[in-house]
Amino acid sequence: AVVIKIMGLLPFCMLPLVYNFWEVRDAEVKGTREQCGEIWNTVCSRAVWQPMGFVYLYNILQVGNAAWREFLRSVLNFTANQLNALLIAAYVLLYLGIMAYKYYFIK
Repeated sequence: AVVIKIMGLLPFCMLPLVYNFWEVRDAEVKGTREQCGEIWNTVCSRAVWQPMGFVYLYNILQVGNAAWREFLRSVLNFTANQLNALLIAAYVLLYLGIMAYKYYFIK
């Protein structure tokens, strides 16, 4: 119950920060063709597609396996809390792997 209250009240703590947002009025907006062209030129750069390809493959290989989960639950008698703890640990390790790539493998 405490977690639900915290999650419900946390957005209200951020509301005062809304007044710090500002936006340039009457800014020039490029057309869709130019925006897509800039995105494509950026993606075609090796400095972008190589690290993003690694991150994409790293994330896509983190597939939840229903058979493995059922084995953990039925044969090894893992509880729901233990399975969730494993999932959280996997997400933390996923984040650490991405950060390691970002800071140590990109030169």
